[in-house]
This record gives sequence, structure tokens and C-alpha cells, in this order.
Amino acid sequence: MGWALKENQKFGKGGGNRISKKIIPFLQAYFHAGNVDRSERYDAAGMLNELQKLVDDKELDVETLPKVDTIERWIHKYSNYCKYESANKYLKSS
Repeated sequence: MGWALKENQKFGKGGGNRISKKIIPFLQAYFHAGNVDRSERYDAAGMLNELQKLVDDKELDVETLPKVDTIERWIHKYSNYCKYESANKYLKSS
């Protein structure tokens, strides 16, 4: 204990799976639909249900579907990104 071979080290290997680039535009659309009309707000489970419908329509693969907690983390990150972009636009316009 205390040392390990380089190939056995666990830190620095990156996270788990990433969200597929095919799924991100759908998540963004669901996110912004909630911004336009509050009655159409999606939580992570609702977004996953909508993605499941796309799988049923054969637009997406089952293997590419993220987990609910992955979608929750994406919503948090994307929300912060949108707030940051909005603040930058405001500061540049004034």
C-alpha cells in the first residue's frame, strides 16, 4: 500500500461515459422548451422519457441513452452555462 504501477492508478483517468453528441441537441431543446413555457419544463426523468420515445421511433440507439443522474448533472452544467452567456451578453450591450 502506498504505491501502485502507473497502469493500475485510478486517479486522472477521466470520468465515466459521456453523453452522445446526437443526444445533446435534444436535451438542449427540452431545456429551452421549459424556458419558453414553464408548463413544459422537463426534469431529468422527463427528458429521459422523451429520449426513450425517440428510441422507440428508432431515431436513437438504446446504448446511447444516459442515466437520470447524468442528465441531472448535464442540466446543472448547461443551466450555469446559459446564465454565464446571458450575463456576458448583458455586459457587452451596456
